[in-house]
Amino acid sequence: MKRIILICISLLLVLTSGCGMNDNNKNTTNDSKTEAIKPKDMDPKDLPQVPAFQDEKMREYMVSTKEDEPGYYVLESKLKGFRMLFPADGEYSSYLSSRDENEEIIAFDSYDKTKNKMLNAQIEYYQRTSFINSAETMLEQVSKENGYNGSFEKLEDEDKDIYIAHKKNHFQNEKHKYSFSYRYFGYIKSPEKKQAGIVFSFMFRCPNDEKPCTLDQDHLGDQVKKQMRSITFLDHKQEK
Repeated sequence: MKRIILICISLLLVLTSGCGMNDNNKNTTNDSKTEAIKPKDMDPKDLPQVPAFQDEKMREYMVSTKEDEPGYYVLESKLKGFRMLFPADGEYSSYLSSRDENEEIIAFDSYDKTKNKMLNAQIEYYQRTSFINSAETMLEQVSKENGYNGSFEKLEDEDKDIYIAHKKNHFQNEKHKYSFSYRYFGYIKSPEKKQAGIVFSFMFRCPNDEKPCTLDQDHLGDQVKKQMRSITFLDHKQEK
């Protein structure tokens, strides 16, 4: 009799354990399916309530709804050439963005009303183009486009060469105290990925030049460098 009772108890334990494992596996599968859904395919109500996801065009570039760092998510180019950190308040600028087989321009804006600060940025990605390999040629071109005659700072980075410079511009025919902008620009070359590189431009300004503006105290260069250092060139587009 005792033996029968022990056998019954053992069977119950096995069945209970089996049910638990099935439930866990089911939950894991559901979680995986949820994670596999791309932000562009999700209901906007289920996305983070920030411009990067609520902007229909911008969320097409977003990799995940999880913050990679506070205030930043991960963007992937549509040519699948690179990934980078992207600010939560970034909004797509359609009139400056474009894409073809070997070139992609991603333009975006962000506005901080409390600081009276506007950012207009452009990331230009090139692949399978020989000119992008020459740092000398590219820096000469970037300097010309920005009316710049100075030198570039070269940032130390393991998987890419980053050249960056900046200048302060004063708007013509404006006498207001805050009628100026800071522009950060440069070039990024991938030593590992042949014939691929990026040209970038970040312009910060005070949209209302009659109100106080914090540009001089905002460590703008650090913000730009953070995003440029985060860029990772993706290997599957590598040219042999």
